[in-house]
Amino acid sequence: MFKRALAMIAAASIALTAAQAQPENPQMQGQKHMQGKKKMRGMHSVFLIQRGLPHYSMILMKMWDNPKLALTPEQKTKLEAIRTHTMTQIKEIAPQVKQLRKKIVQESKSGAKPETLAANVDKLASLKAKATKVQLQCIYDTRQVLTAEQLEFIHKHLKHKMKKHKQKKREHQ
Repeated sequence: MFKRALAMIAAASIALTAAQAQPENPQMQGQKHMQGKKKMRGMHSVFLIQRGLPHYSMILMKMWDNPKLALTPEQKTKLEAIRTHTMTQIKEIAPQVKQLRKKIVQESKSGAKPETLAANVDKLASLKAKATKVQLQCIYDTRQVLTAEQLEFIHKHLKHKMKKHKQKKREHQ
């Protein structure tokens, strides 16, 4: 589970970097780059909650110009600002989480006593909690920008996508 959520952050980070190079819509483009990164889902997460929370920013990237979603220019500006702020904070936290996790794993494998690792484990938990709070703020802020109809459209899209995913998974078993 840790791996899957970090993969999402890594993919979002990569997409944001790629999006910044795109002239038309600097913060919300880059969804083509996301498609090739789905393999990375096995990586560790910077978040405490790895499933169940909507990743509106990622969803909106893919649906940015969908006429059925009908984002206004004002909404797009606000959503870009939310995404930029969120990604900036997560990009600061993610390397710290990765480094600390790696350190704890290495020391544990070297025979370190749990009590000597406790402070770093607490620090890791604190960083993950901080990242989760950033994620929750992003979700809240995004919901404040979207209309009830837009949120309903996104949730219907997600349900349909999940249904297709489960069906595909059953077919491969």
